[in-house]
Amino acid sequence: MNRIFHRVTGAAAAIVILAALPSAADERDVKQRVLDRLAKSKLASEGAVQVSAEQGAVILDGAVTTLAARREAERAARKESKVVENRLRVVPEERTDAQITKDVRSAILRYPNYGVFDSVELGVDKGVVTLAGSVYRPNRKSDLDAAVARVAGVRAIDNQIGVQSLSPFDDRLRREIYAQIYGSIDFVQYSNHANPPIRIIVDRGRVTLTGFVRSPVDRVQIESIARQTLAFDVVNKLHVDGEKPEDAKPVPLAGTAIDI
Repeated sequence: MNRIFHRVTGAAAAIVILAALPSAADERDVKQRVLDRLAKSKLASEGAVQVSAEQGAVILDGAVTTLAARREAERAARKESKVVENRLRVVPEERTDAQITKDVRSAILRYPNYGVFDSVELGVDKGVVTLAGSVYRPNRKSDLDAAVARVAGVRAIDNQIGVQSLSPFDDRLRREIYAQIYGSIDFVQYSNHANPPIRIIVDRGRVTLTGFVRSPVDRVQIESIARQTLAFDVVNKLHVDGEKPEDAKPVPLAGTAIDI
C-alpha cells in the first residue's frame, strides 16, 4: 500500500512541476514583450540585442556600444521576467584612456549634485574606469556610476566610492569649515567657481581636504582652519596649483589650473 502511495505522490509531483513550467507559447509571449520594450527604449542604435526565453528565464545576448545600454536592456527585460541572464558584451568605440578620462571627468563635474562635500577620484585602464573617493549622500554614488556608464569607450566600472556617515556633529563640522574657507576674504578667489576647488570631506568626525589651492601658504592656512575645529583628525590632500600630482595617485576631481 505504501509503495502505491509513493508512486502516486511521485507522479503527482511531476505533474505539478511540469504544469509550473511555462509553455512554448508563454515563452514566445514573454520574448515578444521584452523585444517591444527594447524597441521603445531605442537601444537598436546602440548595438544588436538578441532575446530568447527558456524555462522561465529571459536571456539577453549580443553586443552593445555602452555600459549604460547593457544595463538598460537588463532593466527592460526584468519588467517582464524575474529571471534575466545578461550575456550582452560591451564593445565600445575605440578610444584612448586619456579621451575617456577627460569625458568621465566632465560627466562627474556636470552632475548637478556634485558639491563641495563630495570628492571623487578616477583612474582609467583600457576602458575600465575606477571611481574612488567619498560622497555626502548614497544616491550620489549610484547617480555618478550611471553618468559614467554613458560615456563612450567605458567597458566596465569599478565603483569604490565611499559614502560618508551622517550625524549632527559631522554636519556642524561641514558648515563651520565651509564658512571659514569660502566665507573668508582671504580666500575669496575660491568662492567664484562653479565647481568648488577645495573639497571638504567629513566622516565620523574626521576631516579630509582635497582639491587645489593657488599656493603652499593657502594649503597650510586652510589646514589650520580645519584643525581649529573639534575635528578628531585632519588629513590635508590639497594640491598646489601647478604642481604635478604623483602619477601613481588618482587625481581628485575639483578645480583645475584653468579654473583657478
